[in-house]
Amino acid sequence: MNSYPSEYLLHPVPIFAVYGLTPAHTDASSSPSLSQSDPPSQPSSSSPDNANERRPTPSSRSTLATTLASIFSNKQTFSVYEAARYSNQQNPLASSHVPPVRVLFVDKGFTLAEKPGPPAPNLPAPHSTLSPLSPDSVLHPDGLMTPVWVKKHLETPTVVIGFYDLWDWSQEPGSPPRARRETGPLSSQVLIDPTEREKDSVLAQEINERRKYFQAKGVKFAAVLILKRQQTDDPAVEERLSLLRKQSGLDNKLSFFTIAPGTQHDMQEFVNTLYRALYEPALMYYNNKVKKIRKKRNKLPPPSASSRTHLDTNEPQPLSIQGWMIRYELKTAIFQEFRQDIEAAVKTYEHAYTLISDMLAPSSSITPGQVGLAVRSKRWEEARTLIDCINIKIYRFRLFLNDPSGALAQVNGHLHVMQSYCANWGMGEQSFEYWAWLCKQYRIFADVVDSATQHGFKIPVPSTYRNQNALNMPGSPMLGSSGNVGNALMVGVNPGAILQHPGFYYHLAAMCCSERRRRFLEVDRKSDTPTAWDALLDRERQEDHSSITIELLTKSYEQFKKHRNQRMTLYLAAEIAGTYYETGKFEMALKFFERIGKTYRKENWHMVLTSILRWSLRCAKELQSWDRVVECLVELLANELPMPEQKRADSQKELMEVLNRPAISATGDSGGSGEPQTLAIQMDQINPFLQCQVQFKARNSFVDTAAHFQITVKSQPDSPPLPLRFTSMRILFSDAQYNLDIADAGLDESVAPLTEIIPCDEKKANLVFVKNQTKVFQGSITPRSCEDIKIVGVCFDIKTDDWQLSLDFNTDGTVPEELAMARRKWLEDASSLKYVFLDGRGEVNTVRVTRPPPRVQINVEHTAQALLDEHFALQVTVRNEEENAIDATLRVDVKDDNNQDTTDMLSFSANEPLSDRRETAIGQIEPAQTSTYTVVLCGSELAGTRTVTLTVCYKSANSEMIEKQHDLRIPFKSPFESNYKLFAQCEKFEDDTSPDLVRSERWTLMAGIRCCSPTDLEISRVDLDQTPFEHPHTTLSLIKKPQALETNQTWQPEHVYSGDYIFRLKTNDATEAQSPVPVGSVEVHWRRSGSEGPFFKTALRLPHLEFRRQNLVVIADAPKELYVGEPFTVKYTVYNPTVHLAEYTASVELSDAFVFAGLKLLKGRVLPLSRASYYYTCYPLAAGRVRLPRLKVIAKQQGLEKEVPTEMAADDDDNDDDGRREWPPLLTFVNARRYF
Repeated sequence: MNSYPSEYLLHPVPIFAVYGLTPAHTDASSSPSLSQSDPPSQPSSSSPDNANERRPTPSSRSTLATTLASIFSNKQTFSVYEAARYSNQQNPLASSHVPPVRVLFVDKGFTLAEKPGPPAPNLPAPHSTLSPLSPDSVLHPDGLMTPVWVKKHLETPTVVIGFYDLWDWSQEPGSPPRARRETGPLSSQVLIDPTEREKDSVLAQEINERRKYFQAKGVKFAAVLILKRQQTDDPAVEERLSLLRKQSGLDNKLSFFTIAPGTQHDMQEFVNTLYRALYEPALMYYNNKVKKIRKKRNKLPPPSASSRTHLDTNEPQPLSIQGWMIRYELKTAIFQEFRQDIEAAVKTYEHAYTLISDMLAPSSSITPGQVGLAVRSKRWEEARTLIDCINIKIYRFRLFLNDPSGALAQVNGHLHVMQSYCANWGMGEQSFEYWAWLCKQYRIFADVVDSATQHGFKIPVPSTYRNQNALNMPGSPMLGSSGNVGNALMVGVNPGAILQHPGFYYHLAAMCCSERRRRFLEVDRKSDTPTAWDALLDRERQEDHSSITIELLTKSYEQFKKHRNQRMTLYLAAEIAGTYYETGKFEMALKFFERIGKTYRKENWHMVLTSILRWSLRCAKELQSWDRVVECLVELLANELPMPEQKRADSQKELMEVLNRPAISATGDSGGSGEPQTLAIQMDQINPFLQCQVQFKARNSFVDTAAHFQITVKSQPDSPPLPLRFTSMRILFSDAQYNLDIADAGLDESVAPLTEIIPCDEKKANLVFVKNQTKVFQGSITPRSCEDIKIVGVCFDIKTDDWQLSLDFNTDGTVPEELAMARRKWLEDASSLKYVFLDGRGEVNTVRVTRPPPRVQINVEHTAQALLDEHFALQVTVRNEEENAIDATLRVDVKDDNNQDTTDMLSFSANEPLSDRRETAIGQIEPAQTSTYTVVLCGSELAGTRTVTLTVCYKSANSEMIEKQHDLRIPFKSPFESNYKLFAQCEKFEDDTSPDLVRSERWTLMAGIRCCSPTDLEISRVDLDQTPFEHPHTTLSLIKKPQALETNQTWQPEHVYSGDYIFRLKTNDATEAQSPVPVGSVEVHWRRSGSEGPFFKTALRLPHLEFRRQNLVVIADAPKELYVGEPFTVKYTVYNPTVHLAEYTASVELSDAFVFAGLKLLKGRVLPLSRASYYYTCYPLAAGRVRLPRLKVIAKQQGLEKEVPTEMAADDDDNDDDGRREWPPLLTFVNARRYF
């Protein structure tokens, strides 16, 4: 991480070594030291010279080995958040996590590094090659620590896992598979295969030897046996595996495992189980290491100055007691990291940090009298690197432990300590070395905070800190220290004492890098003679300071953008642009300046925008982009941008100088010999020095009528500082035919008043503008057609031999708020500044041109309400108020309540027949003359309100067609309402009881017609219009109808007319399906009372008739005239009109008015379409309307029993019956006795 040794900053995890998954030729080789290799990609064939090393077929064994190797090597590096996730017991999901393990693939003959023995029996064992006490060590004699020691333990496994194959006969070439050995009660009678026993014994011996070797070294060993797929189902394999485990001395749960080919998920679960089982022994290994180092640490004497002898010599001195303490503390912390004991590691690192910080100090406070390390010596460089890396470890762990204050205190404290040391080392704030180091510290801290936030760390929200701890916390050297804590109740927050998001520290790093470059350039300019600093300067010259600064600013920009701090992102973008400018990348700088300038311009940050424009101007000049130069200079003339008047005048002079010389491009080409360069500047997108307003005097106008407008152009109080002359002015309309071009009149600059009205029809005007001046350009247009005419822009042109500059004001855009709220006004007199207020507010740049309103009057006369079917007259009068004669046409449109066209008929004369024609020619109407037409409208079908639209289309000489409409809403009401009642009767049957297909019914239709007209109606006649009906079997005949009206009648409103119609409905085939029979309609001929016009006909439709449902029925037939004391015969006929046989039982219900002779109880059946008749002789006893004895019939048909209704039969001449006569009761009238 930024030139620090990766071994110091890498977060370590337990190391597992795996062998047995690599190809056979690799396994056969033996190596005395650890060898790390990539997982195999292509398995090779097994070696034929060693039977124990034979493998199963490559299709199964090699695939399994490749899959396992891929899973083992899936993740090799871990962050502290990922590594500590498993050991976090407070996490309820900890059991589902996989322990962090780094796997090394080694050879099968892998051995650990052996510690060298003593050269002679009486001599002590030599020290490690990495110990300061060893003459061959890189740390001899006074080195503290080397990354090689960390790398050594990063490659030393704590657990070794060996993969072996369980021997099978199929592995022998040319050998057939052996039969499956029996197990169970008879297994003792079958001998175990001696070959299998021999192979298993050899394998157990090999595993046992490896176990003893690694166990002696304190390393956990585990064996995994790879089974073939067919071996998983063999019960004898379990016995072999049990024997192997016992002979090899391995624990069944923690050291001895088996695996067979399976899915990817199965392989992953096996590896996870392996990790969980062996993780605790791995942690125990590092725990033992920590205990061993603690023992050595406790044996050290207390540090003192006497620990170093011969301090006045130039020879290297051995490592001091304090150095050994540092060394032991570092080893302890690293092993605690391996164990993922982060809290203990932080404390140990902090102790080591204190010791190293004291060692780097000019004078030690722990070892009195000891002098610090020699500046720029090798050990001094190593100590500086080591203390920086320890500092990174501490605040990284503090963030992991959710202690942001502690992490920031560590960073700021480290920076303050090193800042104080750097002053004594000769590399203080005046040297580029210090700023390079400080840049590196802030950058690494930002990376660490960014990594923490990606793993779920929450940046604390800054708040008011009142506690003493917060006040005593050291601040950032770049932000100043918060050392003044005299007022404990001080309210406020020092940004250096509050943890910010990573963008804040990336920005600090970028500032340090910029300062580093500045300090380097100062030193580089002064170093004319060779010095001892040349090598350091040469290395610094190789650094691309600007690229580093831009990279840091870009990272800071992304972080501030992520945290939605818009203001800071704009500032950082400006810093990036400034860095690009310093490095000569003017194009990139200009792009950044233009991008951020839009925001500052939109939000009216004029002070900042002025600086941005000046930087943009410098970049454009360097690029020789003269169009951009002109744009910047034009905006710098705006009064809103704060600057001295002289600078604004210089900008205007520079603008005119650029416009009066050829535009030279970046390639050196000149535009002087070609066409002038054209440039259009949109003034509404920048801060303009002129203000342009547009007003039409009226919002609406008519064709061939002048529409007046004023364009007010104002200069600002301080701009332009010098008189500015425009070559021409253009007024642009939405329709190009109305565009106006106004040329400069060439008048003296001192002639123009401060306020003047300039008529546009003169085509020339004084286009010289001075500051605080108002020019009102007044003109008009005469439109020839209906349209919306808009002033879309006003352009002021400056033309030279080499340039054509156009300042474009877009008047069709958004109006500024202050102008949108102002009252519209019209300048009447420039000398007295007399304004006339217009309607509305803001600007009106659009005039709507329409036709003049039609000058034709339409008057309509008619009665209040119309009736359906009558000829309703409308008297339409058209009056011409135009100045010329017109040729007119009348069109009538009729719509109902749903705005749909109707089928109503009409005519344009009382004598003209009705038709569907809707238009007629009125002809020529002279001025001030009228023309009258009668429109007859006949409403039909549905009642309701009709919307009648009368449209008069006319044109005069040399004019277009003009329309005038007049709408009427006329309610149409039906003159009559009808109500109908229907009654059916069965007719008398003949005495024949045989089946008969003929069926006849008599229907009585009672019609009631009510007059609904609001006025009296004269009725001439009421007729029945019977609809013709043709059917092969069914007929409908009229038996009786009401008498015709002898004279005309007058029906008043609510008058009711009643009439009875009797019909006979008859069919020759009762089995045929019968459809409804149409009857027709009742036609009423009427007109309004007192009218002499024709009678109108209204048809009232009658309901259809159809045979009743075919059910069993009893028909009673009795004489019409009955007398007391005179007997008579009653005939009861049981009629079955259905196609099913009917069985029935009958009984006679007695009546007090009669005595009878006949069967009182009977039982019978009636065939389909047949009848059964019963006769009873009755003797009347009393006069009056009495009840006849009734034959009550209970019929059973299709399994259902029900009572059969009884009806009275009708005679042909019985036309006075008022309806259907059904039981109960059957009533008849008995006259008094005729004879005494």
